[in-house]
Amino acid sequence: MAERLSTREISRRAIRHKIESVAMELFLEKGFDATTVDQIAAEAGISARSFFRYFPTKEDVVTGDPVEYGVVLRDALESRPTGEDAATAVRGALAEFIGSVAANPAALGISTIMLKTPSLWAKHQEKQRVWVELLQPETVRRLGGAPHPDLLAGAILESALATFHASLMHWASRDGDDDLHELFRLASSATRGAPLST
Repeated sequence: MAERLSTREISRRAIRHKIESVAMELFLEKGFDATTVDQIAAEAGISARSFFRYFPTKEDVVTGDPVEYGVVLRDALESRPTGEDAATAVRGALAEFIGSVAANPAALGISTIMLKTPSLWAKHQEKQRVWVELLQPETVRRLGGAPHPDLLAGAILESALATFHASLMHWASRDGDDDLHELFRLASSATRGAPLST
């Protein structure tokens, strides 16, 4: 059943989307660090105070809600075939997630801004700790009776997410000319020591 939104919620989402659109244009034009909240608010037709009702910080406009994305990833991991081992299931879940990333028209712009702003990329990676926490239980479960399952799950997740991030940044560095799915497949093969075919 489709979610029924109140008029207030529809209005809130519209304003949030407008702020995001305006901010992204300014970030790409002026650079993230050179763009102020006051400039974003003025272009969006709201006050700076109103901006903070929608986004706690300027960084959050770019990095988004890590819990929201993490839940999507967790659901994808939990829906992977029962017989898949932990590492294969994690890579499969990330491959599915990449589909939603590549389909998002704003994804390339967001990735480009993060690529050009080291402090923002560091903040993004810090937030991704939430992903590890959300994915850890299912990864541990798939390890069965393996020794030190928390250690193994952490290693699997950190490795897979590093591969995902490397693929995303390479994709952005080439202005989205390459297929993101293929970049992730190739990078994943390299980390597993599998033959690299094109």
